[in-house]
Amino acid sequence: MKITTKTVGYDDIHQWEPKVIEALQAGDAVIDCGEVESADSALLALILRWLKLAQTQNLSPRILDLPEGMWSLAKLYGVRELIRPYCKKSR
Repeated sequence: MKITTKTVGYDDIHQWEPKVIEALQAGDAVIDCGEVESADSALLALILRWLKLAQTQNLSPRILDLPEGMWSLAKLYGVRELIRPYCKKSR
């Protein structure tokens, strides 16, 4: 599942939530954030929900190219170490 917008915020998340859930149901356990340049905590919340759903479906989740700013948010909310094992850089 590739997120194809440069900015993902609270007002945008409603369009991405059903898409990532649908991708999981199809067995796609990858979220590609390579095109995202800016995001807020809404994306982090979506990723955490998606991660939990992927694990309950016994899938091997991967997060590609998480924007640098998301690492600061993840640290602020105390979840950086939770998502780190699933994050990869493709470039």
